[in-house]
Amino acid sequence: MASDDHRNDWLVGLFIGFGFGAAGVAGALAWVTSAIGPASIPIWAIAVWGGTMVFRGPFGKAISARIAGQVPDARAEVPPELYAELDELRARVGELEERVDFSERLLTQKNNAGSIPEHS
Repeated sequence: MASDDHRNDWLVGLFIGFGFGAAGVAGALAWVTSAIGPASIPIWAIAVWGGTMVFRGPFGKAISARIAGQVPDARAEVPPELYAELDELRARVGELEERVDFSERLLTQKNNAGSIPEHS
């Protein structure tokens, strides 16, 4: 039940966002129409065509699949070899962090040994 609530909250936010975006685009187009008159007809046509292309493409298909609840579990699609490689990369990054820390300590010691102490 909690996942349904989360899904519904996400969809409500999505629709609110699209509503504000559409209102913004419509307001901008209305302003352009009032400023340049009938010459804005091609601008409206391009805006409608662009919106149609966006929502008929992968973005629209992903949104419709999400609304229909057909989104597959992303973890199920990741092969185990990728997790093994990720673990190896994490280990290598850990080793690099240790080397950088060691190098920083050596540089700090070298700089401190060569400096002249200040007298107060």
